[in-house]
Amino acid sequence: MPSPHPSRQVRPLWIVLAGSLLLVGACGGPPMDGMTGKPPPPAVGVASPIARELGVMRDLTGRIEALETVEIKPQVSGTITKVLVADGAEVAAGQALFSIDQAPFTATASRAEAGVAQAEAQLRQAVATRDRNRDLARQNLVSQQAVDDSVSLAEAATAALAAARAALATARLDLGWTTVTAPIAGRIGTVLTTAGNLVQGGGPVPATVLTTLVSVDPVQVAFDLDEAAYRRLATRLQASAAGQAPVPVAVGLAGEDGHPHQGRITFIDNHIDAASGTIRLRARLANPSRVLTPGAYARIRLEVEPPRQVLLVHEQALQSQLATRYVLTVDDQGITAFRPVVPGPAHGELREIAGGLAAGDRVVVTNLAKVFFPGMPVQPQPVAMDTLAAPAEHPATAAVAR
Repeated sequence: MPSPHPSRQVRPLWIVLAGSLLLVGACGGPPMDGMTGKPPPPAVGVASPIARELGVMRDLTGRIEALETVEIKPQVSGTITKVLVADGAEVAAGQALFSIDQAPFTATASRAEAGVAQAEAQLRQAVATRDRNRDLARQNLVSQQAVDDSVSLAEAATAALAAARAALATARLDLGWTTVTAPIAGRIGTVLTTAGNLVQGGGPVPATVLTTLVSVDPVQVAFDLDEAAYRRLATRLQASAAGQAPVPVAVGLAGEDGHPHQGRITFIDNHIDAASGTIRLRARLANPSRVLTPGAYARIRLEVEPPRQVLLVHEQALQSQLATRYVLTVDDQGITAFRPVVPGPAHGELREIAGGLAAGDRVVVTNLAKVFFPGMPVQPQPVAMDTLAAPAEHPATAAVAR
Protein backbone atom coordinates (compact mmCIF):
# COMPACT_ATOMS: atom_id res chain seq x y z
CA MET A 1 0.00 0.00 0.00
CA PRO A 2 1.42 3.39 -0.85
CA SER A 3 2.47 5.59 2.06
CA PRO A 4 -0.16 8.09 3.22
CA HIS A 5 2.62 10.70 3.27
CA PRO A 6 4.52 10.21 0.03
CA SER A 7 6.67 13.30 0.69
CA ARG A 8 8.42 11.58 3.67
CA GLN A 9 11.10 8.94 3.11
CA VAL A 10 11.91 6.16 5.61
CA ARG A 11 15.56 6.46 6.77
CA PRO A 12 17.60 3.35 7.42
CA LEU A 13 18.11 2.41 11.12
CA TRP A 14 21.92 2.65 11.00
CA ILE A 15 21.69 6.30 9.95
CA VAL A 16 19.52 7.04 13.00
CA LEU A 17 21.97 5.25 15.33
CA ALA A 18 24.97 7.03 13.85
CA GLY A 19 23.28 10.35 14.36
CA SER A 20 22.51 9.46 17.95
CA LEU A 21 26.16 8.57 18.60
CA LEU A 22 27.32 11.84 17.06
CA LEU A 23 24.86 13.69 19.27
CA VAL A 24 26.18 11.93 22.38
CA GLY A 25 29.76 12.75 21.41
CA ALA A 26 28.85 16.38 20.88
CA CYS A 27 27.25 16.50 24.36
CA GLY A 28 30.48 15.58 26.14
CA GLY A 29 30.23 11.79 26.50
CA PRO A 30 33.32 9.74 27.47
CA PRO A 31 36.01 9.46 24.81
CA MET A 32 36.00 6.14 23.05
CA ASP A 33 38.85 3.96 21.88
CA GLY A 34 39.06 4.28 18.11
CA MET A 35 39.39 0.53 17.56
CA THR A 36 37.00 -0.97 20.11
CA GLY A 37 34.59 1.84 20.83
CA LYS A 38 35.26 1.47 24.58
CA PRO A 39 36.53 4.16 26.98
CA PRO A 40 40.33 3.97 27.56
CA PRO A 41 41.52 2.55 30.91
CA PRO A 42 41.73 5.19 33.65
CA ALA A 43 45.12 6.59 34.65
CA VAL A 44 46.13 5.69 38.21
CA GLY A 45 49.22 6.39 40.26
CA VAL A 46 51.23 3.33 41.23
CA ALA A 47 54.28 2.88 43.46
CA SER A 48 56.24 0.04 44.99
CA PRO A 49 56.38 -0.41 48.79
CA ILE A 50 59.21 1.42 50.54
CA ALA A 51 61.75 -0.91 52.17
CA ARG A 52 63.15 0.62 55.35
CA GLU A 53 64.94 -0.39 58.58
CA LEU A 54 62.54 0.29 61.47
CA GLY A 55 62.29 -0.89 65.05
CA VAL A 56 59.18 -2.22 66.77
CA MET A 57 57.68 0.70 68.68
CA ARG A 58 55.45 0.99 71.76
CA ASP A 59 53.21 4.03 72.31
CA LEU A 60 53.18 5.50 75.83
CA THR A 61 52.41 8.81 77.53
CA GLY A 62 54.45 10.96 79.89
CA ARG A 63 55.48 14.48 80.87
CA ILE A 64 58.28 16.80 79.86
CA GLU A 65 60.62 17.65 82.77
CA ALA A 66 63.51 20.04 83.22
CA LEU A 67 66.86 18.46 84.02
CA GLU A 68 67.49 21.16 86.65
CA THR A 69 65.03 23.24 88.67
CA VAL A 70 66.22 25.94 91.07
CA GLU A 71 64.43 28.23 93.51
CA ILE A 72 66.34 31.52 93.44
CA LYS A 73 66.83 32.74 97.04
CA PRO A 74 69.21 35.37 98.44
CA GLN A 75 72.14 34.30 100.60
CA VAL A 76 72.01 37.53 102.63
CA SER A 77 69.21 39.68 103.98
CA GLY A 78 68.66 43.22 102.75
CA THR A 79 66.67 45.53 100.53
CA ILE A 80 66.28 44.83 96.82
CA THR A 81 67.70 47.79 94.88
CA LYS A 82 67.42 46.46 91.32
CA VAL A 83 65.56 43.70 89.49
CA LEU A 84 67.76 42.85 86.50
CA VAL A 85 65.58 40.22 84.83
CA ALA A 86 62.06 40.06 83.39
CA ASP A 87 59.41 37.37 83.79
CA GLY A 88 60.08 34.42 81.47
CA ALA A 89 63.52 35.62 80.37
CA GLU A 90 66.16 33.11 79.30
CA VAL A 91 69.40 33.66 81.20
CA ALA A 92 72.95 32.34 81.13
CA ALA A 93 74.73 30.74 84.06
CA GLY A 94 76.27 33.47 86.24
CA GLN A 95 74.04 36.24 84.88
CA ALA A 96 73.01 38.88 87.46
CA LEU A 97 69.31 38.70 88.39
CA PHE A 98 68.83 40.92 91.49
CA SER A 99 70.84 43.50 93.43
CA ILE A 100 70.63 43.91 97.22
CA ASP A 101 71.69 47.12 98.99
CA GLN A 102 75.47 46.85 99.39
CA ALA A 103 76.08 49.67 101.87
CA PRO A 104 75.92 47.66 105.12
CA PHE A 105 78.00 44.85 103.63
CA THR A 106 80.61 47.28 102.32
CA ALA A 107 80.93 48.75 105.81
CA THR A 108 81.28 45.29 107.33
CA ALA A 109 83.98 44.41 104.82
CA SER A 110 85.88 47.63 105.59
CA ARG A 111 85.69 46.89 109.31
CA ALA A 112 86.98 43.37 108.68
CA GLU A 113 89.89 44.75 106.66
CA ALA A 114 90.79 47.02 109.58
CA GLY A 115 90.58 44.04 111.90
CA VAL A 116 93.07 42.16 109.74
CA ALA A 117 95.49 45.12 109.78
CA GLN A 118 95.21 45.35 113.59
CA ALA A 119 95.79 41.61 114.01
CA GLU A 120 98.83 41.75 111.74
CA ALA A 121 100.34 44.57 113.84
CA GLN A 122 99.68 42.68 117.08
CA LEU A 123 101.27 39.58 115.62
CA ARG A 124 104.39 41.49 114.60
CA GLN A 125 104.70 42.90 118.14
CA ALA A 126 104.13 39.51 119.75
CA VAL A 127 106.72 37.82 117.50
CA ALA A 128 109.27 40.56 118.22
CA THR A 129 108.70 40.22 121.99
CA ARG A 130 109.04 36.44 121.79
CA ASP A 131 112.28 36.62 119.84
CA ARG A 132 113.77 39.25 122.20
CA ASN A 133 112.89 37.23 125.29
CA ARG A 134 114.51 34.15 123.78
CA ASP A 135 117.76 36.12 123.25
CA LEU A 136 117.64 37.50 126.77
CA ALA A 137 116.94 34.08 128.22
CA ARG A 138 120.11 32.76 126.63
CA GLN A 139 121.94 35.49 128.55
CA ASN A 140 120.03 34.63 131.75
CA LEU A 141 118.54 38.14 131.79
CA VAL A 142 114.86 37.02 131.82
CA SER A 143 113.10 34.06 133.32
CA GLN A 144 111.83 31.08 131.41
CA GLN A 145 108.33 32.12 132.45
CA ALA A 146 108.68 35.34 130.50
CA VAL A 147 109.82 33.39 127.46
CA ASP A 148 106.88 31.00 127.69
CA ASP A 149 104.43 33.89 128.08
CA SER A 150 105.78 35.65 125.01
CA VAL A 151 105.54 32.45 122.96
CA SER A 152 101.92 32.03 123.99
CA LEU A 153 101.16 35.65 123.13
CA ALA A 154 102.70 35.18 119.66
CA GLU A 155 100.63 32.05 119.07
CA ALA A 156 97.46 33.87 120.21
CA ALA A 157 98.27 36.75 117.87
CA THR A 158 98.69 34.28 115.00
CA ALA A 159 95.27 32.75 115.73
CA ALA A 160 93.73 36.24 116.03
CA LEU A 161 95.09 37.13 112.59
CA ALA A 162 93.62 33.96 111.11
CA ALA A 163 90.23 34.79 112.67
CA ALA A 164 90.40 38.34 111.32
CA ARG A 165 91.21 37.10 107.86
CA ALA A 166 88.28 34.63 108.02
CA ALA A 167 85.97 37.47 109.07
CA LEU A 168 87.21 39.50 106.11
CA ALA A 169 86.59 36.59 103.74
CA THR A 170 83.06 36.20 105.14
CA ALA A 171 82.40 39.93 104.78
CA ARG A 172 83.62 39.91 101.19
CA LEU A 173 81.54 36.80 100.47
CA ASP A 174 78.43 38.49 101.87
CA LEU A 175 79.21 41.57 99.80
CA GLY A 176 79.45 39.42 96.68
CA TRP A 177 76.13 37.78 97.52
CA THR A 178 74.40 41.15 97.29
CA THR A 179 74.28 40.41 93.57
CA VAL A 180 72.02 37.38 93.08
CA THR A 181 73.11 35.42 90.00
CA ALA A 182 71.73 32.50 88.03
CA PRO A 183 73.38 29.23 89.14
CA ILE A 184 72.43 27.50 85.87
CA ALA A 185 71.40 28.49 82.37
CA GLY A 186 67.67 28.36 81.80
CA ARG A 187 64.39 30.25 81.80
CA ILE A 188 63.13 32.47 84.61
CA GLY A 189 59.60 32.03 85.92
CA THR A 190 57.51 34.78 87.52
CA VAL A 191 59.61 37.37 89.37
CA LEU A 192 58.14 37.46 92.90
CA THR A 193 59.68 40.70 94.20
CA THR A 194 60.35 44.28 93.15
CA ALA A 195 62.86 46.96 94.08
CA GLY A 196 62.38 48.27 97.61
CA ASN A 197 61.31 45.00 99.19
CA LEU A 198 63.21 43.57 102.15
CA VAL A 199 64.24 39.97 101.56
CA GLN A 200 65.41 37.34 104.02
CA GLY A 201 68.62 35.45 103.42
CA GLY A 202 67.95 32.41 105.54
CA GLY A 203 68.62 31.49 109.14
CA PRO A 204 65.81 31.08 111.70
CA VAL A 205 63.39 32.55 109.14
CA PRO A 206 63.10 30.75 105.76
CA ALA A 207 64.79 32.54 102.88
CA THR A 208 62.66 34.58 100.50
CA VAL A 209 61.94 32.96 97.11
CA LEU A 210 62.68 35.56 94.44
CA THR A 211 61.81 33.44 91.38
CA THR A 212 62.32 29.98 89.92
CA LEU A 213 64.71 28.90 87.18
CA VAL A 214 64.50 25.78 85.02
CA SER A 215 66.97 24.45 82.45
CA VAL A 216 65.60 24.38 78.90
CA ASP A 217 68.11 22.54 76.71
CA PRO A 218 68.32 19.62 76.98
CA VAL A 219 65.12 18.45 78.70
CA GLN A 220 63.88 15.02 79.65
CA VAL A 221 60.61 13.14 79.30
CA ALA A 222 59.47 10.89 82.15
CA PHE A 223 57.11 7.98 81.60
CA ASP A 224 56.16 4.60 83.11
CA LEU A 225 56.70 1.19 81.52
CA ASP A 226 54.86 -1.92 82.66
CA GLU A 227 56.84 -4.63 84.41
CA ALA A 228 56.41 -7.28 81.68
CA ALA A 229 57.76 -5.00 78.97
CA TYR A 230 60.58 -3.87 81.25
CA ARG A 231 61.67 -7.47 81.84
CA ARG A 232 62.00 -7.98 78.08
CA LEU A 233 63.92 -4.73 77.60
CA ALA A 234 65.92 -4.52 80.84
CA THR A 235 69.32 -5.34 79.32
CA ARG A 236 68.95 -2.84 76.47
CA LEU A 237 67.52 -0.13 78.74
CA GLN A 238 70.33 -0.50 81.26
CA ALA A 239 72.94 -0.28 78.50
CA SER A 240 71.31 2.90 77.18
CA ALA A 241 71.16 4.47 80.65
CA ALA A 242 74.86 3.65 81.09
CA GLY A 243 75.70 5.60 77.92
CA GLN A 244 76.29 2.55 75.73
CA ALA A 245 74.01 1.37 72.88
CA PRO A 246 71.12 3.88 72.97
CA VAL A 247 67.48 2.88 73.05
CA PRO A 248 65.79 5.58 70.92
CA VAL A 249 62.65 7.39 71.97
CA ALA A 250 60.47 9.62 69.76
CA VAL A 251 58.27 12.27 71.37
CA GLY A 252 55.32 14.29 70.14
CA LEU A 253 53.45 17.06 71.93
CA ALA A 254 49.72 17.73 71.96
CA GLY A 255 48.77 19.25 68.63
CA GLU A 256 51.86 17.99 66.80
CA ASP A 257 51.77 15.47 63.98
CA GLY A 258 53.73 12.30 64.63
CA HIS A 259 56.73 12.20 66.97
CA PRO A 260 59.24 14.79 65.67
CA HIS A 261 61.50 14.99 68.75
CA GLN A 262 64.20 12.35 69.12
CA GLY A 263 65.97 11.23 72.28
CA ARG A 264 67.42 8.26 74.15
CA ILE A 265 66.84 6.50 77.46
CA THR A 266 69.15 7.91 80.14
CA PHE A 267 67.55 6.84 83.45
CA ILE A 268 65.82 3.80 84.96
CA ASP A 269 64.36 4.02 88.45
CA ASN A 270 65.73 1.70 91.14
CA HIS A 271 62.39 0.03 91.92
CA ILE A 272 59.09 -1.06 90.40
CA ASP A 273 56.07 0.69 91.88
CA ALA A 274 54.13 -1.98 93.76
CA ALA A 275 50.82 -0.15 93.36
CA SER A 276 50.93 0.34 89.60
CA GLY A 277 53.30 -2.43 88.53
CA THR A 278 55.35 0.03 86.47
CA ILE A 279 58.86 1.44 86.51
CA ARG A 280 59.77 5.06 85.83
CA LEU A 281 62.03 5.80 82.85
CA ARG A 282 63.46 9.06 81.55
CA ALA A 283 64.76 9.97 78.12
CA ARG A 284 66.87 13.03 77.30
CA LEU A 285 65.91 15.26 74.37
CA ALA A 286 67.61 18.19 72.68
CA ASN A 287 65.45 21.32 72.78
CA PRO A 288 67.07 23.97 70.57
CA SER A 289 63.70 25.39 69.48
CA ARG A 290 62.45 25.59 73.12
CA VAL A 291 59.13 23.97 72.19
CA LEU A 292 59.50 21.25 74.84
CA THR A 293 58.17 22.96 77.95
CA PRO A 294 58.50 21.31 81.38
CA GLY A 295 55.17 19.94 82.54
CA ALA A 296 53.80 19.44 79.03
CA TYR A 297 51.93 16.24 78.11
CA ALA A 298 53.98 14.05 75.76
CA ARG A 299 53.19 11.18 73.43
CA ILE A 300 56.08 8.74 73.53
CA ARG A 301 57.13 6.08 71.08
CA LEU A 302 59.64 3.67 72.61
CA GLU A 303 61.63 1.19 70.54
CA VAL A 304 60.94 -2.23 72.09
CA GLU A 305 62.74 -4.29 69.44
CA PRO A 306 65.85 -3.50 67.36
CA PRO A 307 65.40 -2.25 63.77
CA ARG A 308 64.45 -4.79 61.10
CA GLN A 309 63.52 -4.56 57.40
CA VAL A 310 59.87 -3.58 56.83
CA LEU A 311 57.69 -2.59 53.87
CA LEU A 312 55.72 0.67 54.00
CA VAL A 313 52.79 1.85 51.90
CA HIS A 314 50.85 5.09 52.02
CA GLU A 315 47.68 5.02 54.13
CA GLN A 316 45.71 6.10 51.05
CA ALA A 317 46.51 2.81 49.31
CA LEU A 318 44.88 0.71 52.05
CA GLN A 319 41.25 -0.30 51.45
CA SER A 320 38.75 -2.21 53.59
CA GLN A 321 36.20 -4.88 52.76
CA LEU A 322 34.40 -5.92 55.93
CA ALA A 323 37.21 -7.07 58.23
CA THR A 324 39.74 -7.52 55.41
CA ARG A 325 42.35 -4.86 54.63
CA TYR A 326 43.65 -4.97 51.08
CA VAL A 327 45.43 -3.07 48.34
CA LEU A 328 45.09 -3.16 44.55
CA THR A 329 48.18 -4.20 42.63
CA VAL A 330 48.88 -3.80 38.91
CA ASP A 331 50.66 -6.36 36.74
CA ASP A 332 52.76 -5.78 33.61
CA GLN A 333 49.62 -5.81 31.41
CA GLY A 334 47.98 -3.05 33.48
CA ILE A 335 45.43 -5.39 35.08
CA THR A 336 44.51 -4.72 38.70
CA ALA A 337 44.34 -7.47 41.33
CA PHE A 338 42.87 -7.79 44.83
CA ARG A 339 45.66 -8.32 47.40
CA PRO A 340 44.79 -8.90 51.10
CA VAL A 341 47.47 -7.50 53.44
CA VAL A 342 48.26 -7.46 57.15
CA PRO A 343 48.82 -3.84 58.25
CA GLY A 344 51.20 -2.99 61.07
CA PRO A 345 51.98 0.22 63.00
CA ALA A 346 51.65 3.62 61.36
CA HIS A 347 54.61 5.92 60.75
CA GLY A 348 53.11 9.27 59.87
CA GLU A 349 51.26 8.81 56.56
CA LEU A 350 52.96 5.47 55.93
CA ARG A 351 51.82 2.11 57.29
CA GLU A 352 53.86 -1.03 57.86
CA ILE A 353 52.69 -4.08 55.92
CA ALA A 354 53.42 -7.22 57.92
CA GLY A 355 52.27 -9.63 55.20
CA GLY A 356 50.74 -9.88 51.76
CA LEU A 357 53.12 -7.71 49.72
CA ALA A 358 56.56 -8.06 48.18
CA ALA A 359 59.08 -5.27 47.65
CA GLY A 360 58.64 -5.29 43.86
CA ASP A 361 54.83 -5.18 43.76
CA ARG A 362 53.20 -2.15 42.13
CA VAL A 363 50.39 -0.78 44.30
CA VAL A 364 47.63 1.61 43.22
CA VAL A 365 47.88 4.67 45.50
CA THR A 366 45.99 7.45 43.69
CA ASN A 367 42.76 7.66 41.66
CA LEU A 368 41.47 4.55 43.41
CA ALA A 369 37.89 5.74 42.89
CA LYS A 370 38.29 5.10 39.16
CA VAL A 371 39.01 1.39 39.70
CA PHE A 372 35.54 -0.12 40.01
CA PHE A 373 36.52 -3.78 40.48
CA PRO A 374 39.65 -5.97 40.68
CA GLY A 375 40.71 -7.19 37.26
CA MET A 376 39.87 -3.86 35.64
CA PRO A 377 42.59 -2.56 33.27
CA VAL A 378 44.26 0.74 34.13
CA GLN A 379 47.01 3.00 32.82
CA PRO A 380 49.67 2.88 35.59
CA GLN A 381 51.62 6.09 36.08
CA PRO A 382 54.60 6.19 38.53
CA VAL A 383 54.31 8.30 41.67
CA ALA A 384 56.30 8.43 44.91
CA MET A 385 54.92 6.19 47.65
CA ASP A 386 55.67 8.63 50.49
CA THR A 387 54.56 11.92 48.87
CA LEU A 388 52.20 10.65 46.13
CA ALA A 389 53.89 13.17 43.83
CA ALA A 390 54.74 12.39 40.21
CA PRO A 391 58.44 12.26 39.28
CA ALA A 392 59.80 15.54 37.95
CA GLU A 393 60.84 13.95 34.66
CA HIS A 394 57.26 12.85 33.99
CA PRO A 395 55.17 16.02 34.52
CA ALA A 396 52.26 14.51 32.59
CA THR A 397 51.68 12.07 35.45
CA ALA A 398 51.06 14.88 37.95
CA ALA A 399 47.36 14.74 37.12
CA VAL A 400 47.02 11.32 38.73
CA ALA A 401 48.36 12.42 42.13
CA ARG A 402 45.68 12.08 44.78
